[in-house]
Amino acid sequence: MKLNLRIDSAEARAQLRRWGGEFREKARRAARQGLQQAGGDLREALRQHVAGRLRVARQGFLRSFGTRVLVTPGRLPALLVGSKVPWAGIHERGGTIAGRLLIPLHGRVGRKRFRQQVQALMRGGNAYFVRNAKGHLVLMAENIREHDRPLAGFKRRYRQAAGLARLKRGADIPIAVLVPRVALQKRLDVEQLTRDHLPRLAAAVQRRLLALN
Repeated sequence: MKLNLRIDSAEARAQLRRWGGEFREKARRAARQGLQQAGGDLREALRQHVAGRLRVARQGFLRSFGTRVLVTPGRLPALLVGSKVPWAGIHERGGTIAGRLLIPLHGRVGRKRFRQQVQALMRGGNAYFVRNAKGHLVLMAENIREHDRPLAGFKRRYRQAAGLARLKRGADIPIAVLVPRVALQKRLDVEQLTRDHLPRLAAAVQRRLLALN
């Protein structure tokens, strides 16, 4: 059945516009509250998903994944799902990072600390490249007393990887490998995780809207 409604009174039409505007604003507010409520559950599920798929060395990277309600005047709110780290998306899509990249060997090292350690070795003249059997350029350093501090972490990880109890003075220590590109596989599926949570998000918004009546 289709009904046509015609309002002849100018006052009645004005009241309908006022009522409609007030209701739309209440609906936007209710939708925002619903998204904020259900978005918290999605945020926790997202961080658990990332922690289960990636080897997370820093909790700051894990906390960068979250949800945020976007409010635009005149429009219904939206829920933004993702990470504040700009390059985190490559784990969602997979891809190749091109360029000459120096990758630490035998374990993870923070980017800032790794750069400081390599720079300290280079300033002291204790950093040199050799080509290994596979044709890759490997950055090496000599185990000398003057560079015990910047080499400490590299020596520990190398001993563990090689199964050595100790390293002799003057021994060569592999620090990093120089590669032309790095290929990363898809390891996250944030999009599917969000799709799985859509019914809960919709239900939370619906409950808030029904509470307006």
